[in-house]
Amino acid sequence: MAKKTYDLLFKLLLIGDSGVGKTCVLFRFSDDAFNTTFISTIGIDFKIKTVELQGKKIKLQIWDTAGQERFHTITTSYYRGAMGIMLVYDITNAKSFENISKWLRNIDEHANEDVERMLLGNKCDMEDKRVVPKAKGEQIAREHGIRFFETSAKANINIEKAFLTLAEDILRKVCVAFHIKVCVCCVRNLFSSAPFLIKNSEKKTSLCNVNNYEDKLCSIFF
Repeated sequence: MAKKTYDLLFKLLLIGDSGVGKTCVLFRFSDDAFNTTFISTIGIDFKIKTVELQGKKIKLQIWDTAGQERFHTITTSYYRGAMGIMLVYDITNAKSFENISKWLRNIDEHANEDVERMLLGNKCDMEDKRVVPKAKGEQIAREHGIRFFETSAKANINIEKAFLTLAEDILRKVCVAFHIKVCVCCVRNLFSSAPFLIKNSEKKTSLCNVNNYEDKLCSIFF
């Protein structure tokens, strides 16, 4: 059996209107490449990249979805199970920005409740053709409590920063969830051992033992 070359696997999803540059964003991050030829994604595609965060190797499985309505049924099936979703619009295309609310509804309807979300205003290198002010992107992100970056796959602006920030947010959430799970298990064990603890009270057994146990487990996992 092959040995795992990573510690954790995060599934990420790129969504947004057709032509906003989702595939270019993905290829810039995964392969550090940019293709000027526009080829519309058919259905769904994915790339894999392993990064290191907080001393752990994180395997990012990044799914690139088609923005056309005819692929809606296919692409929404991939929302479930995604740990992070990047919603991309084009700063030179007002319609792609107006459709953000539709994409956010899709996330609410099809993704897990605790999924990390991020908004990207792509093609920020095309300042002369901008029709969506940066302030508008910041406002809608603030209203929905999500992170926001303006990016450019062509000029390689904020691409890596966006992906690593999303991965860090997911890692932080996973860590918190693990702590809670360990705490619950420790409390259950504590109560199940209550008679023993009372009997051995002269040994000064306390909750400190539980906390030490939790810390030990966390050091192993993270």
